[in-house]
Amino acid sequence: MTENPAQPQHFTGLILLTGTDAPGIATSLFETLAPFAVHLIDIEQVVINARLILTVLIGANPAHQKAIEDDLGSCATALDVDIATIFAKTDIKMVPQRLLKVVVASVKLHPKALALVTNSITNSGANIESFSRISDDPTTIAITTSGVPQEDLDLALSSVIFEDETTVSLSVS
Repeated sequence: MTENPAQPQHFTGLILLTGTDAPGIATSLFETLAPFAVHLIDIEQVVINARLILTVLIGANPAHQKAIEDDLGSCATALDVDIATIFAKTDIKMVPQRLLKVVVASVKLHPKALALVTNSITNSGANIESFSRISDDPTTIAITTSGVPQEDLDLALSSVIFEDETTVSLSVS
């Protein structure tokens, strides 16, 4: 593998925390990491129906891996959550530029509608960066995408035909 000098490899730890959502979980996780010589690179959190998925990517010293894992194990027990880690030497990916937001809305959103939309996104050459629910009535999902000009994605989405009242729109994120 050829290394890109503009993006040197870093020793990182990917932390995946899952469990029932409750106040203070993120605080406890960050307090557990605070004593270590680590830095936060990326964070994503999703809560669906009171189930929490929290991922944190940290830069770390390889010599601290075991201690970090041990402390995270204790944190998981105290919080009654599951924590998994993957430590490795990796390239840090740049945050994508020119993000576009695809918004899909329906009173009763069917998986087929999202399959049609995500297929059009993929076929346009775009990459899906994230999904998030932004409304309940109607159910509205925002899909953040990257990798193609707005015109290309708009053209791909214009061919989507729904069997119900589902709508799709595109905007710059």
